[in-house]
Amino acid sequence: MIVGKRIGLTPDDDTRAKLIRLAVACGKHPTTLALDLVRLCVNTPNIIDHVQRLNDAEERYRVRYKIEGNTLIYD
Repeated sequence: MIVGKRIGLTPDDDTRAKLIRLAVACGKHPTTLALDLVRLCVNTPNIIDHVQRLNDAEERYRVRYKIEGNTLIYD
């Protein structure tokens, strides 16, 4: 497993243009909005399940989670 403090993103031109357009509409910097979107994705069960299905995640590495109140916790 790769562990580090930084995650670099290099979106394709179409994704970058969409991110910038959405960031301008929301009054945010594109990097700040990208972080907000990543937080949303890793904390939304439907998105977690969808991403794992799309990528055929190996059963032994699948992200398991539970919901306690309004908090999503990875097991």
